[in-house]
Amino acid sequence: MNSIKKKCGFINILGSTNVGKSTLLNNLIGQKVSIISRKVQTTRNSIKGILTKNNTQLILTDTPGIFIPNRKLDRAMISNAWKSIEDSDLTILMIEAKTSMDKNEILISNYLRKKKASNLICVINKIDKVSHSSLLKITTVVKEHFDCREYFYLSALKGDGIEELKEYLFDNVPNGPWHYSKNQITDVPYRFIAAELVREKLMDRLHHELPYGLTVETEDWNGLDDGSIRIDMLIYVHKLGQKKILIGKNGNNLKLIGSSVRKELQIMLNKKVHLFLYVKVRSNWDKVPEYYESMGLDFNV
Repeated sequence: MNSIKKKCGFINILGSTNVGKSTLLNNLIGQKVSIISRKVQTTRNSIKGILTKNNTQLILTDTPGIFIPNRKLDRAMISNAWKSIEDSDLTILMIEAKTSMDKNEILISNYLRKKKASNLICVINKIDKVSHSSLLKITTVVKEHFDCREYFYLSALKGDGIEELKEYLFDNVPNGPWHYSKNQITDVPYRFIAAELVREKLMDRLHHELPYGLTVETEDWNGLDDGSIRIDMLIYVHKLGQKKILIGKNGNNLKLIGSSVRKELQIMLNKKVHLFLYVKVRSNWDKVPEYYESMGLDFNV
């Protein structure tokens, strides 16, 4: 008897900032692997989620949102997003449900036309915010700018339409060996996920005062004799004034953020977590090669 051939596909999620890519990835995987924030430019590097069903494995990559870059870090993020689609079997082009293209989507359209991309699957997101009658017009506008194989309409936030997209992806990836074990859901280490969770909570709480002037790294991760884990995190900011804002009066910001992250990590790891957050001023954290290397970004852009 012939064994069933394995299938494996690399699928990248591409779109402008704040269109819902991270939410889509988390919903497809069924677990949080990429952080979410109301602020644009939240995802700084490419995050992989892995979904395996029967004989098929999907390797999905959440890429940084496309926008017109200003800073060196911005340029590195955009370069990373473009590179990620070059070797993909399918690219999910994620568009917000609206009747016109913004400047970032025009930027994406021009790039994909230049590259003559032929593996696009269009996902029109946030359909819960528009009338059903407007979807035809929205699709017509998208088709004027993009040439896609298929079109899907969904709400990544509510989960509507996710199963239809998932089944299409399973059916349309090529034969090939799996790259990960059956039960693995991401290639990102927990140390990185923990740091990203802290950054997510900080961005959400300080979205007006300190949206992009910080980064987080896991300094130490140690298992204790009682089976619990001690995690020490460093939060870097550019200026002393930012440090004071981040800590908050009587340390309230850090306490609330630490409590929230600790609860998520304990559920994720199924272990008691002791979390310690420290804030340091490092004016050039986003200008040193080591930071870019740690994020998988190209410093020389």
